[in-house]
Amino acid sequence: MPAPKDPIKRAEWIKKFSEKLRGKPKSEEHRRKMSEAHRGHRGIPKSEETRRKISEAHTGIPLSEEHRRRVSEGQRGKVLTEEHKRKISESQKGRHPSEESRRKMSESQKQRQINEKNKKKK
Repeated sequence: MPAPKDPIKRAEWIKKFSEKLRGKPKSEEHRRKMSEAHRGHRGIPKSEETRRKISEAHTGIPLSEEHRRRVSEGQRGKVLTEEHKRKISESQKGRHPSEESRRKMSESQKQRQINEKNKKKK
């Protein structure tokens, strides 16, 4: 049965058909073909203006604790190349932490030293 031409009916048809096939086991050949079909697809190219608007829309939106935890876990164990490390270093040169940041770092280090002393006593 071909998909309807009417956009509303077509969307409903696609959703219904998609739900019908969801969870159905696929052969190794079918999976390979799907993989090849999606290779290189990165969505519709976006102009610089569109990318800027998307960036502005997302700026300032706080991330949930769950999201932050998952991002953190995804970054763990990542190995950086020497060039990448050098670029990070260059970008941070000349930056100075604010008084508030310095205070927080100081408190964190003091707490860390206390914890290490307590571990040694045990």
